[in-house]
Amino acid sequence: MRRSIAGVSMLAVAAGMAISAPAQAAASDYWTVTRDGVVLQQYRVAKTATPQTGTGPTRSDFDGDGIDDIAASADPFEHDMPQSPAGLVVVRYSSAPYVDYYATAVSPAGGCVCFGEVLAVGDFNGDGYDDLAASEAQEYDQSAKVHAGGVWVIPGSSTGLRIDSAKHFSQSTAGVPGAAEEGDFFGSALAAGDLNGDGRDDLAIGAYGEAIGSVKEAGAVTVLYGGTAGLTATGAQQLHQDQAAVPGSAERGDNFGWTLAIGKVNNNKYADLVIGAPQENKSTSPTGSGMLTLMWGSASGVKLSGATSVTGAALRSATGRSDSYVWDVGMSLAIGDVNGDGSGEVIAGAPYAQIPHGNEGVVAVFPGNSAGLSSSAVKLFSQRTAGVPGSPEAGDLFGAALAVGDVTGDGRADVLVGAPGEAIGTKVEAGTVVLLKGSGSGLTGSGAQGFDQDHAVVPGGAERGDRFGGAVAILNLDGKGPLDALVTSPGEEVSGDQSGFGSGSAAQFHGGSGGLVPLSTSWSGLSLRTEFVWPKWYGRRLATPQSGGLYY
Repeated sequence: MRRSIAGVSMLAVAAGMAISAPAQAAASDYWTVTRDGVVLQQYRVAKTATPQTGTGPTRSDFDGDGIDDIAASADPFEHDMPQSPAGLVVVRYSSAPYVDYYATAVSPAGGCVCFGEVLAVGDFNGDGYDDLAASEAQEYDQSAKVHAGGVWVIPGSSTGLRIDSAKHFSQSTAGVPGAAEEGDFFGSALAAGDLNGDGRDDLAIGAYGEAIGSVKEAGAVTVLYGGTAGLTATGAQQLHQDQAAVPGSAERGDNFGWTLAIGKVNNNKYADLVIGAPQENKSTSPTGSGMLTLMWGSASGVKLSGATSVTGAALRSATGRSDSYVWDVGMSLAIGDVNGDGSGEVIAGAPYAQIPHGNEGVVAVFPGNSAGLSSSAVKLFSQRTAGVPGSPEAGDLFGAALAVGDVTGDGRADVLVGAPGEAIGTKVEAGTVVLLKGSGSGLTGSGAQGFDQDHAVVPGGAERGDRFGGAVAILNLDGKGPLDALVTSPGEEVSGDQSGFGSGSAAQFHGGSGGLVPLSTSWSGLSLRTEFVWPKWYGRRLATPQSGGLYY
C-alpha cells in the first residue's frame, strides 16, 4: 500500500521477493524524499531486538538510548529497489527493532555508485540525538548540470534516523559559498564538532577537487554551522589556500580538504579544525609531501588568524633515518587527548611513508597546545617503534585508518591504527590493527596490542584481500565504560559470495583496563542481506565524528 506522511512517500514491501531475507526480517517499509532534485531512499527492515539503556559518552547514538548505533557504507551489489541505488548506507541500531538502509538514486545523467563513501556523525541541532551526514562526492547537481557532489544530513530521534526531516546541501544551495562545478568532489571529506562553542555541532565539508580561480584541483573546505533547526547555510565559511588566513598557496593537485578532523587542540571551549592536503608538494619535494593545517575555533566560527601548518617534508628528520620519507601526510586524521592534560593531540596517518620500504606507513602525533602545529615536537609511530606489534613491510599501509578514544578507562585517549595492507604470513592485504595506548607522557608503544584475523577469538581467518582494518571506530557498543572498538574487513569473502565480490564484515572489541578484548561475534554484508539488497564490501566506511582513512 502507499500513503503519504509529511510529504514522504511510503511503500510497504512484503518479504519474500527475489533475494532471500534474513530470518528475522518479517517485512520492510520504503520511503523516499527528494531535495534539490536528488532522491534519497530508505528501507526499514524489522528485526527482533531488546530495548537497552546505556551510560557514559556516546558518539553515534541516533536513537538516544545511551548506546552507539553503527552506520556503515557498502556497495548495493544485488538489489531490487524501485530506483537504482547510487551507493548504500546500513544503520544497525543498538536496541531499535529494525535496520535502516539508505541509498540515493542514480541520476539519468549517470555517475558513480558512491553515496556513503564518507560518513560523519554530530548533534547538529543540540537535541541530544546524533545526526548522520552522508555524502556522494560525484552527485549530479540538477541545477548546474555537473557532477559536483552533495551531502545529506539525516537527523536522529527517539525512533532513530528520520528521513522526512533530511536536509541536502551542495554548492548550489543558497548560502553555500562557491559554485557547483564538474569534479569539485564536494563531500569528499566530512568532520563534525562544535567550532563556535554554542552546544551544537558544526560540519566541515571537503571539496578536494575545487578550482581556486584558474588553479584546478587546489581544494577547499566549507563549514556549515549548527542551530536549533540543524545545519544551515547561513553564515557558512569557505576556506582555501589563496586566503590570507590559510597557510600555503593554492596549487594544482594540492587536494586541500582531502581529510578533516574537528576537536579541541587547546583547552578553551571551542573545537578546532585540522585540514589535510596530502598531495601538497607531491611533485616538487623530494624529501616528503603533504600538509596539515590547524585553524582555531572561536565564538564566530573558524578563526581567520593564528593558523599553523606543517609539511611531510618537515617530518623527515623525526624518522631518524636518511633513507626515510613521510609521503602524503594527512591521508587520515584524528584528534584526541592522549596524555590527559585537557588539550587534544593532532594525529595524522601517512600510510605511504617510506621508512625505508615503500607504503610501509607511519602515524605522526603533534602535541595539543595553544601554539599549534610544529614539526619540532612531533612523535612518529610505526611498526619499527619499540613495543608496536608486527613487522614493517612494503605495502602495509600502517596509518591508513585511525580512531581515537579512551578504551582503557584511564582518562586518556588511545589510538587504534589500521594497516589494511599488512600481509599475514603469505596472505597479502589480509590486514591488521594496532592499539597504541595513551599515558601521562603521551602516546606510547609500551603495552601496544595487535590483532588480525588469525588472532585467537577474532572472528574469521586472515585471507588475501580481506583488508582487516580498512575502517576502524571507537564507540560505546555495550552501554558502559570504557569505550569499545569496531574493525571492518571490507574485502572479506564469506560462504555464498562470488569470488572477488566479498560481502565484507565487522568485528567487535570491548574496552577494558588492559586494552581491547576481542569478541567472537561478528556480522557481514551477507547477514544484512534482505529481499531488496545484498550489501557488498560492507564496512568501507564507518560513521564517526571524524572522517579519515582510505576508501576501499
